[in-house]
Amino acid sequence: MTKLEKRQIIYDKYGGRCAYCGEMIEYKAMQVDHIIPRNRYSGKYGCLIQNGKKVDYEMDDLRNLNPTCRICNNWKLTFTLEDFRKEISKQVERARKYSRNFRMAERFGFIKTIDKSVVFYFESF
Repeated sequence: MTKLEKRQIIYDKYGGRCAYCGEMIEYKAMQVDHIIPRNRYSGKYGCLIQNGKKVDYEMDDLRNLNPTCRICNNWKLTFTLEDFRKEISKQVERARKYSRNFRMAERFGFIKTIDKSVVFYFESF
């Protein structure tokens, strides 16, 4: 399989949407994320570690690659899925604590927050 064929398969995985937020992605703007980050890889011929368990595929296997928008990929970086989920869930409190603009917009009713779990797009696809 060529790199372009592999990239197309990754892009099509969730109908041209980011695996995490679900936003549509232009093909040329798509970034490819390693679901289990590179820093969790145990070596060239080793296994990947996810939640303390070994998986039987290589780092660049299609099962470890997701289509992402730039924003999600830049946020996820080297986080595991669960750590990424935790980081996202902290954003409202961080904005409330550090952003006067957020607090003002919330106070005047321009922003309404809801308490909900973070569910990635690919988990409901």
